[in-house]
Amino acid sequence: MKILLYARFFPDSFGRNIAAAAEHMGHTVRAVEESFEQRSFNRYWRTFWVLLPKVFPASQAWRHRALVEAARTFSPDLILLTSAEVPLGVVRELRLVCAAKVAVWYPDALVNLGRQYLLASDLDAWFFKDPYMARAFRHKLEINAHYLPEACNPLWHHRVELTEADRRKYACELCTVSNMYYYRARMLEMFKDYDLKIWGISYPSWLESPLRPCYPNVYVAELEKAKAFAAAKIVLNTMHYAEIEGVNCRLFEVGGCGAFQIADWKPALAELFEPEREMVTFRTREELKEKVDYYLAHPEERQEIAERAYVRAQRDHTYEVRLRAMFQILSLSSRPEVEVHAEVGQGR
Repeated sequence: MKILLYARFFPDSFGRNIAAAAEHMGHTVRAVEESFEQRSFNRYWRTFWVLLPKVFPASQAWRHRALVEAARTFSPDLILLTSAEVPLGVVRELRLVCAAKVAVWYPDALVNLGRQYLLASDLDAWFFKDPYMARAFRHKLEINAHYLPEACNPLWHHRVELTEADRRKYACELCTVSNMYYYRARMLEMFKDYDLKIWGISYPSWLESPLRPCYPNVYVAELEKAKAFAAAKIVLNTMHYAEIEGVNCRLFEVGGCGAFQIADWKPALAELFEPEREMVTFRTREELKEKVDYYLAHPEERQEIAERAYVRAQRDHTYEVRLRAMFQILSLSSRPEVEVHAEVGQGR
């Protein structure tokens, strides 16, 4: 199959994981960069691309010229969007220049839908990582919306052997890989006196928190992320408050790397991993603190739980599994290779 993928591409990005998995499955992928702001991780460059369409609305169509031209020349079987920012007119043009199925797999929270273009666009299917979004849009807008969580990528989310240099760099009691904002900072500040490392390069200058010494300002991705997870005794997964029922990609990545995590409880989690057996969960700060202290003192239990999560993630929660489910829904695959664990909408 020929897949035209419109996404952001940088190490361990959603788009890069989709493209790598699809190519590993034997498909031909042509990637078009959704936007340029992530290339250098420069905040001024990112701000420019955010402000440009607000100051010059016509620039939105210009930014999508490459996507339309790629659809025209590549003649894909599937055009997969990952952004909420593709205007309706661009989707109409995609329909005119090729006969591909057009779908969106939206990897973000409800609060980031922006102008909600994707809810009004003429798509063949909509895939959301939050079951609440899929259910609400399917029943209230009567669109072909489906629940499709994120995943791990076994090409780099897997067990790794740590060198002494890796241990010196990454070893700690607690770690997380995340953006930083006040909600997460307040959740984690009770661990400021623990051996805590917060990996990432998005600690805002305006964020006042005692956690700043725990933030080495280092972006870890793919194999380096696997090392960071493996070297920590516990990976903390405090999800964004806008994750209503669904979970984040880190839930699957940590499991796929064979690491032990304590994750924010969400309604969808129990269908993905068995709570307290494959994944430890928490609902309050007090419970998080209690479980961190307990599992720091019980390494054998940590290892047993991490092992079960690893088997489950590598078997059920990879990007290849997700893509097969998507292709089946879109009638792009004749093989019933996977059971779709989702609430499936009936037509448009």
